[in-house]
Amino acid sequence: MRSRVQGPGARVLLAVLAVLLSAATPFAQASQDKPAPPAKVAGAWQTTLEMEVGNASIVLTLVQDAEKLTGTYAGRYGKYPLVGKVTGRQLEFVVTINAEGTETQMHFAGEIDAASAALKGTANLGGMGDAGWYAKRVPEKHANP
Repeated sequence: MRSRVQGPGARVLLAVLAVLLSAATPFAQASQDKPAPPAKVAGAWQTTLEMEVGNASIVLTLVQDAEKLTGTYAGRYGKYPLVGKVTGRQLEFVVTINAEGTETQMHFAGEIDAASAALKGTANLGGMGDAGWYAKRVPEKHANP
């Protein structure tokens, strides 16, 4: 059996419900639009660059202050500072190296996995072309007992 509300009271009730629903919508959207906090990427990462001419092994040491990313890139041509940012699970950074007398700026972009144990992305290596890259977190060394 259905009951039906009629009359001026029903119109007022519907108007109040419509106002409440429309007022709640921005709050629901605001909570959905809230960006995720930056993933934790600080630490040492054993990294492989996959280039057309072959693979290269490097170590990234990342220092994180909220979204700000700094650290070092250490590879065949030495150790160089890097700067970048972390947004959610995405990261990007730039490093300038000196490869056999030629200064080369390299741009990296990637993502950290859900377990915070691996990175994967792409890189523009300046005049050396493009590359894919992946990295595994280097376990922290335990202090001596």
